[in-house]
Amino acid sequence: MAAVVGSPRARQLQSALIYVTLTFLVLAFLFPVLWVFGLSLKTRDQVFASPPLYLWWPTLENYAAVLVRADFVRAFTNTLIVSTSAVLLSLCVGAPAAYAFARFPFRGRSVLFFALLVMRMLPPIAVLVPMYLLFNKVGLATTRLSVVLAYTTFSLPLVVWIMRGYFEDLPVELEESAWIDGASRFAAFRFVILPLARPGLVAASILCLQLAWNDFLFSAVLTNNATQTLPVMMAAFNAGDSGMDWGGLTASGMLVTLPVILFSFLAQRHLVAGLSSGAVKG
Repeated sequence: MAAVVGSPRARQLQSALIYVTLTFLVLAFLFPVLWVFGLSLKTRDQVFASPPLYLWWPTLENYAAVLVRADFVRAFTNTLIVSTSAVLLSLCVGAPAAYAFARFPFRGRSVLFFALLVMRMLPPIAVLVPMYLLFNKVGLATTRLSVVLAYTTFSLPLVVWIMRGYFEDLPVELEESAWIDGASRFAAFRFVILPLARPGLVAASILCLQLAWNDFLFSAVLTNNATQTLPVMMAAFNAGDSGMDWGGLTASGMLVTLPVILFSFLAQRHLVAGLSSGAVKG
């Protein structure tokens, strides 16, 4: 029996079943993306054709129409500025905070850490109105800074949670060796700990970027026409009496998701290492 199970034919059959299963799963997950991509390559008449067209001559007119729109370029710039600023601010504040939680055994550390995570557990709509009233009171309403601070509020607990576990995995002896060589605690953190924690930082930055890049709720309330981001701008493709512009909507959707997909793909190795090492710690 063992010989039959371990025979080359059985191994080939097992490998074939594994590849077929993986191929089916990949196609199932990619089907919505492929469907949206296909719609973005159709004209308006082809989109509404009945029965649906599965074979057609693709066109790039939807992408050309989106890229020449002034509001798309402005929204893309706003999204890039807001998302990058939110990620950098979350990392600059969250990484030292996570290091403090990992290295300093102060009283009430667990309670404070749980209180920090409570903000991440709350639904965004629960804090949206208080945030808007606060930003309006201090004169930050409809500015990019208000959106950056709102995104940081929800990204910061995620950064602290991931990086605390990652810092706890790093041996304390590394810092002690730096102290013996004359480095301060901050210098040891900056030049010894942070380079070793790069996978965790990359994982946290990708998750924060996805949160900020794809958000619609905060941007819809806290911005105006000059500061709106891409998810809000995409709502303009609902052309009212003329109907939904499915070609422009799907083309802009593909352009919106492409930067995050490329960044995640390039940082895939660090993302897997950071999540598996840091996020499983408590």
